[in-house]
Amino acid sequence: MSCGPVDYDGGDWAWEFLRRNADYIADWRCSGPMHLPCIRLHDGTKLLRLRRRFPRAEKWGLYAFADPRLCAHEAPAFWHADAFKQKVRLNAKPPKEGDEATARRLADFNVDRHAVIGVDGVPLVVMKRDGVRVPLEIRGLSVLTASFAPVFELHDLDDLSAQTELLKRLQRFTDDDSRVIQKPSFVSDERLHHALIALDESLKGKTYRQIAIAIFGEKKVAEEWHGHSQFLRDRTRRLVAKGTELMKGGYRDLLG
Repeated sequence: MSCGPVDYDGGDWAWEFLRRNADYIADWRCSGPMHLPCIRLHDGTKLLRLRRRFPRAEKWGLYAFADPRLCAHEAPAFWHADAFKQKVRLNAKPPKEGDEATARRLADFNVDRHAVIGVDGVPLVVMKRDGVRVPLEIRGLSVLTASFAPVFELHDLDDLSAQTELLKRLQRFTDDDSRVIQKPSFVSDERLHHALIALDESLKGKTYRQIAIAIFGEKKVAEEWHGHSQFLRDRTRRLVAKGTELMKGGYRDLLG
């Protein structure tokens, strides 16, 4: 069930750990729909529209079940709005005469866009580029491809710092250049990749030494496994523990 983690963001990593959870797989097998009815709008936005709720999927932080046989790049998981600790909230107002300079369309953001509209009718649009994603909850936009005048919401002053960072990323998404956007500090690709390998090997019943070889290579393990510091053994144990923790629910922390 492996897939190369190229340009994974926190949501992608969260899915990789969740889809290995045996309880999630069991819930997916006995729940519908097993395949999400997604469509692609003419501006490239991938849209999932749900006519009912899926409480068993919501328990895992999703709007609906995604196929655990598929990696994040093959079948995006539609994370529930409530699963995100931080998201941009805006009211979409109809553009008035003279608003042309500030009016926006979703197509103005040079990113991959996945949108889901649940039974509440409020679109959640997840924008992603260069391993960074911004969840955008939009009220008042009846047609996702229409233009709108955005009015951003701030719930309180404690929300200011996080919203400022998200809005900076959102602004960068409108740029045509390829400047790399800084990933959130909790997303470390190398550590998460190692933890994922450790988890996979552990689920196969491999020993710590075999897991270490899969991660660090046979040469390094042969040189350091019996070293006085026990560093490599301890690091391997920690990676297995971290991978297991993320699979069993810690993946939610990766959503930011």
